[in-house]
Amino acid sequence: MTVALAAVDSFLSFEYRRRADVPKEVQDIAARVRSKAVGAFESANRLRIAYKVNRSAENEASLLTALSVVDAIVGEVRVWIPKATASGTGSATENLIAEAESSRTVSTGSWVALVPVFVDLAREVYVMVNKARDAAKQNAEWDLAAEEAFAARLSAIKTAAHWKP
Repeated sequence: MTVALAAVDSFLSFEYRRRADVPKEVQDIAARVRSKAVGAFESANRLRIAYKVNRSAENEASLLTALSVVDAIVGEVRVWIPKATASGTGSATENLIAEAESSRTVSTGSWVALVPVFVDLAREVYVMVNKARDAAKQNAEWDLAAEEAFAARLSAIKTAAHWKP
């Protein structure tokens, strides 16, 4: 969840700062993510704590469902993937050919024109995710300090300008 929060936060921050440079589709994705991400992270955190206290099958199922919602939100911020390959239709070769064909048209919203913008986004998200992964020590169960750090981070996003609609 720490890594997911870092990825979403980086994306929203990037979109907020570069709103004039990103296409309307990216702005729409950011607005949709802003509207549901805080609730999804808070719910997943509550269910994670409940599961930590009582490792019942019911709590596990609820936690896995909440984590799936968080994962879906993270999936939405992967907007730098070209539509041709993001759709998953056709073979890998057909997708690459379709992507190459679509790159021939250069416009404000085209993939070619937006490569520098999305390279910046990918670089920023990569750095933030690696910092979060290192800080969270993904294979270890959270201690009290990690619990407090995540709760503070979750609380902080509620007042951050780039998280406000």
